[in-house]
Formats: sequence, structure tokens, C-alpha cells
Amino acid sequence: MRKTFDYDTIQIGEVLGYKKVLITEEVVATCAHSYESTHPWYFGESPYGGPIAPPTIFDNDMLNILDEQYERFGSIHAKQAWEFKNPLHIGQTVTLTVTVTEKFFRRERPYIVMELVAVDENGVEICRSKHTSLMTLKP
Repeated sequence: MRKTFDYDTIQIGEVLGYKKVLITEEVVATCAHSYESTHPWYFGESPYGGPIAPPTIFDNDMLNILDEQYERFGSIHAKQAWEFKNPLHIGQTVTLTVTVTEKFFRRERPYIVMELVAVDENGVEICRSKHTSLMTLKP
């Protein structure tokens, strides 16, 4: 059973979940086409030794993982920042971890900050993202 999505229920340091993702040609193509990107590095050679995945390939995974834990009617995307550390190659398996890192009020409205960290099968960090959402939508 999913928890109620409210400011008091969500805890700083709470791990919202994990997800393993195998990076395939199909996964990369689907992501690239959704961004309307035809960059040749996604489909052929790159300076990193073969095709790589688009940097923001995990953009939707953070909220999907949140939705597995919480009954979220909606939220407003307030801010997002990415840090890219290593290229992601086809054939790699990546583990995503999403954690609540901060909660705060601004202008009497509740916000939540979540961090996604993507690590490959060798423990090498691929990227991380911080996502800030305004938690005010009600059903």
C-alpha cells in the first residue's frame, strides 16, 4: 500500500526506491527520439568508444520511483540540476537510487528535494540529479 503524499509523511534521508536498468539500443533510441535528438553519438561511434545514452535518460525515473511509494496526485516541478560524471554505454546495467534530501517551506508552501544517483555494475557513478517539487496539488 502506498503512503499519503504529504509533507509530514515524507522524511529527509528516506530512500524512495531502487531500480535496475539495462541500457539497450532500444532504450537509447526511445529516449533519444522522445527528446527529438538524432545526435550520432547515440546511434554510432562516439569519442567514448561506441554509442552512449543521452545524458538525461533517467529524467522520468525519479518521479516514477516516488509514485511507487506515495499516492501522489501531482506536484509542480520547481527546479532540477544534473551532474554527469561518466558516459553510459549500451550493455551497461545501472542501479538508480532515489532519496529525499531536503524539505522546506517557501512562501508558506511545502517543497521536497529528491536526489537520483545512477551507478553502474562496477560501482562507477554515472550521474546524479536533484529535483525540487512544490507539493501543493490536491485531488
